[in-house]
Amino acid sequence: MTSDSALHTVPSVWRRLWDGWKVIARKIGDFQARLLLTVLYFAIVAPFALAVRWSRDPLAIKPGTPRGWRPRDTDASSMDWARRQFP
Repeated sequence: MTSDSALHTVPSVWRRLWDGWKVIARKIGDFQARLLLTVLYFAIVAPFALAVRWSRDPLAIKPGTPRGWRPRDTDASSMDWARRQFP
């Protein structure tokens, strides 16, 4: 015949193991997420940013880039042009 205390210790052992595993799994998951996001950043975002930086000059910093305002069409001051959102 088994006692009640023996029956209650088995589920509590499994519960403690499960709770311990959740703590370890969270740490593994946090590390894995940081590692994957870092790799993705340096593999995708950084090369894209470098390519855009080398190919364009939106602030007109490089020599030879025209500075100042760009001329617009003479029709740009009409009311029909102002009503159009996307020319």
